[in-house]
Amino acid sequence: MPKHIVRLIVLLAGGLALGLTAKWYFTAPSFYEYGHYRADSVAEIASQEPAFKTAGYCQSCHGERHAQWSANNHKTVACETCHGAAQGHPEKGKLPIPADARKLCTLCHERMAERPRTQPQIVSAQHGTGQQCVVCHNPHAPKLAVAAALVAGDAAAGGRRHAQSCAGCHGANGISPNDTWPNLAGQNAAYLARILAAYKSGAQTDVMMSPVAVTLSDAEIQDLAAYYAGSSCQGPPSAAAAGDAAAGKVLAKNCAACHGETGVGTNPAWPNIAGQKAVYVANTLKAFRAGLRKDPTMAGVVRGLSDADIANLAAYYAAQSCGPGPKGRKTS
Repeated sequence: MPKHIVRLIVLLAGGLALGLTAKWYFTAPSFYEYGHYRADSVAEIASQEPAFKTAGYCQSCHGERHAQWSANNHKTVACETCHGAAQGHPEKGKLPIPADARKLCTLCHERMAERPRTQPQIVSAQHGTGQQCVVCHNPHAPKLAVAAALVAGDAAAGGRRHAQSCAGCHGANGISPNDTWPNLAGQNAAYLARILAAYKSGAQTDVMMSPVAVTLSDAEIQDLAAYYAGSSCQGPPSAAAAGDAAAGKVLAKNCAACHGETGVGTNPAWPNIAGQKAVYVANTLKAFRAGLRKDPTMAGVVRGLSDADIANLAAYYAAQSCGPGPKGRKTS
């Protein structure tokens, strides 16, 4: 073979080897891992501001809220849609919490002809009486459970018989002799059936109620709910409330959408709280605030309440009449 051909081949082989070496040296290990670009540039892009890190970035620190969000119909809305870009967070401080939920939420939920009917829509002027959306809706799980299951229990026989084992705490007729325990007489049957089922399943836990509910059959729960719902809510006055009922009335406007202006709501799936013991109401609100009782709506409502606010709300509701209700139910 002529020497010039050999030299040409050696030159081409050397160039190829040099090119392969340069490609190995200068190419990031993750090249083409996420497409035809240097994947390591993802970190470079993320270091620039603003930086959107997606909801997965929030999960390690905000697990409970992430779980609520990911299991709900709001999971199509990323965290940073409402809280802004997470550049430098948490090292550079907290992300902002939107102050005007009505303005923010109506960007997607104000009624418009062009929007799909499957997307919840409201007319702001006719919805919520000017309240902020987060008063009733947990922003991470905003869908309200408004459906009430039909209660068709036997109040006269099964319900009255099973209620005898509840009398020690809740009274023979559903009026509790202890201010720390709730009155059940005149309560919404659908709510009673729902909360007893929650204690039975473990969705709600209570050191006293959970062991009791676990022993009840579904039929017995229905019977108890029907019995207490049909009982008179009239009872002796409870201990004097520690809070200021007048101040509580102002705060109660934020609860009216679910519980009515005086604590008697229109949705049978939610509890009436008018005429309940002030101590019980206060303890329950504190339990929701501490996360001991679980409800996405209530968690958002009580988060900003102080102990004084809770005492005032409890005093207001304790002073209200349990109101009109099922047949045979009287007012206090």
